Amino acid sequence: MNTEENSKSLIDEHLRALNWNLADFTQITKEYPIPGGERADYAILVNSLPVAIIEAKKQGMDLNAALAQAKNYAKKLNESGKEVFLIFASDGRTFYRQNLKANTRPEKISRLMTYAEIKDFLNPETDILLAGLRNYQKIAVSQVVSAFQLGRERTYIEMATGTGKTITAAGIIGKLYKVGLVRRVLFLVDRDSLAEQTVRSFNKVLGDTFKINRLTGTKEDKYNDISVSTIQFLYVNDKYRAYPNNFFDLVILDECHRSYFGDWHTVIEHFRTGKAKVLGLTATPSDKETQSTDDYFGEPVFRYSYYQGVKDGILAFTERYKFLTNVDLSGIHDMGFDFEPEDLGRRVDVPRRNELIAEKYFEVIGYEQTHTIPKTLVFAASIAHANHLRDALITKYNELNKLPKDSSEAEDFIVVIHNQVRNASELIRKFQEIDSEIRIAVSVDMLSTGIDAPDIEVLVMARPTKSKILYVQMKGRATRKCNEQEHGKTKESFKLIDFVDLAGIEEVVTDETLETDEIIETTEETEVSSDGEKIPSDKEDGQGKEPKETEKIEMVIADVPVWIVKSEIVTSSAFEHIRKQIEPQLKAIKEKTVLKERFVQAVLSWEALNPGIPVDEKYLEAFGFDISTLRDIYGEVTATYKDFIDVALGKTRFKTVEEKNRDAVIAHLKEKKHLNDEQVEFIMMFYDFKKRNPALTFTQFSNSQLLQQKGGIARIKGLFGSLDKFVQLYDEIKAVSFLDV
Repeated sequence: MNTEENSKSLIDEHLRALNWNLADFTQITKEYPIPGGERADYAILVNSLPVAIIEAKKQGMDLNAALAQAKNYAKKLNESGKEVFLIFASDGRTFYRQNLKANTRPEKISRLMTYAEIKDFLNPETDILLAGLRNYQKIAVSQVVSAFQLGRERTYIEMATGTGKTITAAGIIGKLYKVGLVRRVLFLVDRDSLAEQTVRSFNKVLGDTFKINRLTGTKEDKYNDISVSTIQFLYVNDKYRAYPNNFFDLVILDECHRSYFGDWHTVIEHFRTGKAKVLGLTATPSDKETQSTDDYFGEPVFRYSYYQGVKDGILAFTERYKFLTNVDLSGIHDMGFDFEPEDLGRRVDVPRRNELIAEKYFEVIGYEQTHTIPKTLVFAASIAHANHLRDALITKYNELNKLPKDSSEAEDFIVVIHNQVRNASELIRKFQEIDSEIRIAVSVDMLSTGIDAPDIEVLVMARPTKSKILYVQMKGRATRKCNEQEHGKTKESFKLIDFVDLAGIEEVVTDETLETDEIIETTEETEVSSDGEKIPSDKEDGQGKEPKETEKIEMVIADVPVWIVKSEIVTSSAFEHIRKQIEPQLKAIKEKTVLKERFVQAVLSWEALNPGIPVDEKYLEAFGFDISTLRDIYGEVTATYKDFIDVALGKTRFKTVEEKNRDAVIAHLKEKKHLNDEQVEFIMMFYDFKKRNPALTFTQFSNSQLLQQKGGIARIKGLFGSLDKFVQLYDEIKAVSFLDV
């Protein structure tokens, strides 16, 4: 008979199998009284206080309704002074859990938690994990560890920029080591500078306990507890294949919204087939941009938003100003969930609009009263747009200071930064300095991610975007606070001056509607034409219905996993959906190819102008090719300037994994086995034969023309004593890797 009592019996059996003592009423009790006269089916207790609720329903009943009931019980208990934030619902065969503090939806789990796991979940601090974690970071640690304990293979957490994803990841690693789930961890980033930064951050908090280093492609890698690497290092020349697929127990993907495609895909799948668990970190889950984060990872197990960070005093408050000058964006090429930059730039780069942006900017910062310019970051649509915005800002500055219109006084502190500026890296470093002499930086994408300038006080949004990822990244440049002790100044808020009506994206990202009184100043929406005339325009409501959930299938096209709706008929809209998922990756590949070509041209130009003189590193840096950038482009983390220059000149090339392994085998034969050159030649002859023809046998090798020309079987016996010794030696060295030497 299918009754709720039968479900409770199944739950009891399940709990006993997890070593719960149902007779120990200090741990678990049934029919626990709830304020108002109701009773919870089960309450889990720690120190005689309820910490979790389990609600039972008969099979076939809605377990989401049971969770809602448990949530109501938790609310009433919390109002009476208790602290219950973990709730479960089950029919004895299916189990759901929700952490009310994690800001995530209920998740289906494979089993209930043990009592030890419950206690550990509530207090994740260990001798490894610093007690200095904030409460929300501890909740994130508990959520991830518990998800992996309950059988989840991949998951991700979403935390706003500036809320400590890296330190939280360190806490997760420490805890997973303590409970025995991991022994070797790989942390992946997509820039060389971020890899160095991550190693420093991890060593500060975990360095006394773990060995933490960059992956270098040497035997030292096997001694690391935590290895940090750029994805380029592992992907280029298939270097990831040098590591057995079970080499790592956990792979952590920084900025995972852009991780599971292209370069990342083959690397991650290599280690996943070896049973590595995968953890993603992001401030901006991609949803339908490029590919869905949830499609790959499942829903996040923890979420901490910008607004929660502001409420908790962690992040800077946003002062919003909105001045609408909407140009017509219809017909602009769609580059996979956002506008094509150059096409967009041509449409928004209108002289009168640029003048209006400069005018309103100086009004908002109160320049005429203070005569000071707070550190400001302006987001432009294209290089031409950035240059024209800079000109407009300098012109307005000169006007306000009664300087000649062509005065160059402001040129040193109002600058443009993009990847075609020769000293872009130097300008970025200067801009990140506290109280930098650069007061206004006009950027084209280059400063939307990866910079740490906590004293940015003003963001100017002059670039329209449909991408919530790009929007959150842009906004995140100013959300960090400043304090006297660390930065020598205080910053509690920042100004966001919006000229492109990004409030709609804000609401999509946060699921919160901006109230009118949150916007300090606004103007009537107008459209600016190319001749500078203002034209009224109708405002779109931008509302749409929630799409009905449909079954999706995964395909891999050009190393890009794409998800499409399952259908018997392939429509043109399906092809368009695929294009939008693939196009950003193809664009990234093209950009990397262009950068390599520019580097080669820069080196060849030096050679032509300065024959016989080594290429000056400062010359390359002036073109934007510092050592970190080159390592990102070529994926060679240990290479020097000389290595990159020699490759550009065609004097050498970076070796493949197979070539490195072959060199390692030769070194092993000479240094460990003490073979002479002729013995090494014969072993390598068979080694190369098997690499080219893995299915062929020694007998077929012995009949080969190549061996016959070298003296055949008789020469092998003469060199090694017997054929058995020759084959045995090959069997010993065939798996030698460059990581072993």
